[in-house]
Amino acid sequence: MRLLALTFLLTLLSAVAYAEDVKVASVEKPKDPGLLYNFIHGFAPETAVDMWRGGSRPALSTLLKQRGFELGQPVYIRIFKYEGVVEVWMKRNEQFDLFEVYPICVNSGKLGPKLKQGDRQAPEGFYEINAKHLNPNSKYHLAINMGYPNAYDREHGRTGDFLMIHGACASIGCYALTNANIEEVYSLVKAALDKGQENISVHAFPFRMTREALAERQESKWINFWVSELMPAYETFDVTRLPPRFMTCGGVYHMMDGIADEDIPEGCEPITAWE
Repeated sequence: MRLLALTFLLTLLSAVAYAEDVKVASVEKPKDPGLLYNFIHGFAPETAVDMWRGGSRPALSTLLKQRGFELGQPVYIRIFKYEGVVEVWMKRNEQFDLFEVYPICVNSGKLGPKLKQGDRQAPEGFYEINAKHLNPNSKYHLAINMGYPNAYDREHGRTGDFLMIHGACASIGCYALTNANIEEVYSLVKAALDKGQENISVHAFPFRMTREALAERQESKWINFWVSELMPAYETFDVTRLPPRFMTCGGVYHMMDGIADEDIPEGCEPITAWE
């Protein structure tokens, strides 16, 4: 009976995926996977992702054309740990538009930032990557180093290294995608860097930072960090559609838009200062 139920659910999910593929040309804002996906993901994550992303999904080049983008346009990445998704935004004209939502196949740990080597936590915070963060020979198929620990993490004494967005659907502190999905993300990131984007912002949030979501977690020991340091960036991007850059001042994240690196106030440094 359980096998029959699972077969029915997978068939239904496949039909939903196919319907979405048929409509893909008109999709401007790709959506999160949805409740059925989340249910199956709870006990068969790779199957859920493959079903949702598979079927008649177009090639990346076709999908870019259908959604009005070109390979090599500037990229911005947002990660939402609770919702289990990686968003890839691409710059079109003067603002960034959502290109695709990639379901995280596996992540580890719980809500809250990474603190130390071996805690199996995936990072939360603001990171910047460039060409040296790309690993085409990763044992996890392809990998993008998030740049943890950044200068902020180091100010707080946080340890750990090689925190990645990678493939292979396996994680001990990283954000893992399926191989097919990391191939797309990696291609978009590499093309943007090859075309001249100096740094790509990767902003990792615990969840979509609505006031309702924060209110539900007001007893968390991380609530002040989320509200005072992460939420302003989330809200700023929602208004401007431009990812803010960050510096750390006395162990606190501050947006540094309009401030050149050489003009950063005394006692502050860009989050990439450690590199």
